[in-house]
Amino acid sequence: MNSRAINELIRIFHNNPYISILKLKGSIVDISVVAVTCAFFGVWDYRAAIVILAGIMIHSGCDIINDIYDIEIDKICKSNGAIASGQISVNNAWIYMMLLFSTALSLALVLSLILFACLLIGIIVGGVMYSHPLFRFKDKPGIAMADMAICFALESIGTWSIYSPVNNDSLLVAIYVFVLIFSLTFMKDFKDVAGDVNSLPIMLGIRRAATVCSALTLLPLIPMIYAGMKYHYLWLAVAVYAILIAGCVKILIRDPVAEGKRLKDWMILALTVPNFTILLITMALPL
Repeated sequence: MNSRAINELIRIFHNNPYISILKLKGSIVDISVVAVTCAFFGVWDYRAAIVILAGIMIHSGCDIINDIYDIEIDKICKSNGAIASGQISVNNAWIYMMLLFSTALSLALVLSLILFACLLIGIIVGGVMYSHPLFRFKDKPGIAMADMAICFALESIGTWSIYSPVNNDSLLVAIYVFVLIFSLTFMKDFKDVAGDVNSLPIMLGIRRAATVCSALTLLPLIPMIYAGMKYHYLWLAVAVYAILIAGCVKILIRDPVAEGKRLKDWMILALTVPNFTILLITMALPL
């Protein structure tokens, strides 16, 4: 396949509203959560792939719920969005969302009842309670980030249940995932300051919010350093995380609003690359 054909496929992929609405770039976090959980077992098999697929569908469906309820806001700051631009009607978006959820839950049920329950709770917490006007957790900065962190922690517990009974170690991994997600996801709000109703930068001001976000990047180092002291081969993951949060902090010090998209990219790297590093280390070494 030549480069022209590849570029055409990329264009079609990018321009299809039913694909672009899935926001697959952010779904790499789902993959990394499954990766760090599987690292404890030193496995990476078809079951992990199924969990990833189900997790991406749940994540995407929750994003669609958010886009439906945020349609007026998105017309200001994300006017090219699939729903905000009218490429997908609200009714079709609801149907698409239900299809994603039902497929994901069906896949989860085949693997583990606990995984099914975790993903179902994730839909309620990360979809309905995050975006629905009756709850609207997304407009409460601290609660919004805790909401997202709970969803990913549940995904970790569900993944663990496929390979082994849920125990104290599974809860420790889930706590690590929660701390990592909660501490870093505040950074994403700088990109959408113009259209947000309430967020940390709006509540505290840009400078103070940047200072708080910089301080929060240190929290995940606590469980990482603890793991590094227990398993010395994990110090590489600690170093990788430190390098990536240094990149985030540099942007926060400069201009996190003007460089909001770049900051979010660095945030995603900090959320994911250390987890992939942990998996690669455990798969490569005879532990």
